[in-house]
Amino acid sequence: MRWNRAAIALIPALLALTLRLYDLSGKPLWLDEVITHKRALLPLSDLVTNSLINKHLPAYFLIARFFDGPMIDEWMLRFPSVIFGTLAAAMVALIASETHSPRAGLCAGTLAAVSPFEVQFSQEARPYMLLSCLVLVALWGLVRIVKASDRSGAATTPKTALHGWAAYAIGTIGALNVLLAAAFWWLAANLAAIVITRGKTAPPGFARRWLLMQAIILISWLPGLLAVALAAHGDPLKGYRWIPPATWNHVRSVVTAVYLFRPSNIATFELLPTVVPGVGAAIVALALWGAWRLRHEPKRLSAILFALATMPIAMAMLSIVHSFWVPRYLLWSTGPMFVLVGIGAATLPRQAFWLAEAGIVMVGIANLVPYYQTETKPRWDLAAAYLAATAQPGDSIVASSEAAADMLGAYGKRYHLDHAIAHGSDVAALAARLPPQGRIWVAFGRTGQVAPGSAEAYRAKWATLGTPASTLPFGDHVVVMRFDRAGSGSSAVDP
Repeated sequence: MRWNRAAIALIPALLALTLRLYDLSGKPLWLDEVITHKRALLPLSDLVTNSLINKHLPAYFLIARFFDGPMIDEWMLRFPSVIFGTLAAAMVALIASETHSPRAGLCAGTLAAVSPFEVQFSQEARPYMLLSCLVLVALWGLVRIVKASDRSGAATTPKTALHGWAAYAIGTIGALNVLLAAAFWWLAANLAAIVITRGKTAPPGFARRWLLMQAIILISWLPGLLAVALAAHGDPLKGYRWIPPATWNHVRSVVTAVYLFRPSNIATFELLPTVVPGVGAAIVALALWGAWRLRHEPKRLSAILFALATMPIAMAMLSIVHSFWVPRYLLWSTGPMFVLVGIGAATLPRQAFWLAEAGIVMVGIANLVPYYQTETKPRWDLAAAYLAATAQPGDSIVASSEAAADMLGAYGKRYHLDHAIAHGSDVAALAARLPPQGRIWVAFGRTGQVAPGSAEAYRAKWATLGTPASTLPFGDHVVVMRFDRAGSGSSAVDP
């Protein structure tokens, strides 16, 4: 049975790897990934300090360091997340197999493999997929602990429990030392432990072992937690104030993208078109049915439900003070939902199950098409390539913000954009500092999830230079304007 479960996990893992490697470098880096790129290239001490100041523990960026180089390589920089996303799909399959059956594992793992949300963040050079993978390792361990206690009444004697305790400890310690958001997994696990210790079937000695394990976990986490607290002093909400208000439309968009198989634009949060509608409703129905079928195993059900519900509930409560509704914070809660869906599907008649499994693969891949084909990240790469090919010696290049300057600068190295890139909020003062001769190229656009305003309003700030000689869009979110001044050359021909 053990080898059977391993084979069951391998099938969705191979599917996940294929979908995550497909077109891995097809989309440019956006601001968050450029931050990863720049941070990974810092000297080691500066990498650690920069991570802590920005409320990140440095573990992921130390990994990214081995895959990064001075010249941007989207494929290599994103490859670690591909591996973590593939392992996450395998772990979902193992959790569902351990909780219910190999058929449940196959279905749950397949869902994780084809989920647009999972694929998107598995092609993202950020630490969220590493966090999700580690939490799923810990959840697998917790399920094994629960299963061993159900079998023997003593959670430490079976080898199953020994492996469970090790996986829970390694996964939880690892997750807590990647991102602070893992604290909510630690809370979810402890809530599940309360359920495990209740009733006549509570395993003897479990509470003592659990408390000892929590002490080990907290001691392992404390140095990183203190380092973040000391480095990131000041406004505790700094770095979160850009998050859109928790309006009904925004929350609905986030929940739909995370749980209901609807791809979204990572920068704007807008939902993309779906090829096959109604997938989300079917998933919710099967998840509810799976939870109902697991009701006779309350300990296992509590482990899965707490892992699923703790993070969205916490975000809802925190949003009373300030909105925290961002899809990436919910990433590790998707796996438990896939487990419940897999359990629900596994209770179908054999023929219906295989039809459902085939349908998940076909519909899942079909609904990935909009993600692969739609621009979901601003095309600063195209703008940098154009400026490198068109700007002449003596010309000035201005970016609309520091982040825009970072985007042009990062991609400028690839295209040998040798001009200095100026930026500043005071356009009049900035224009006065520019050389009196040569053309002025002004690049405006979205870099991340903060809306930059309209290009027209920004162009109006440069009205003293007159009307732009050219205004060229690059994708949906980036515009480059050219202002010609007296004595400037204009031999270059715009496309």
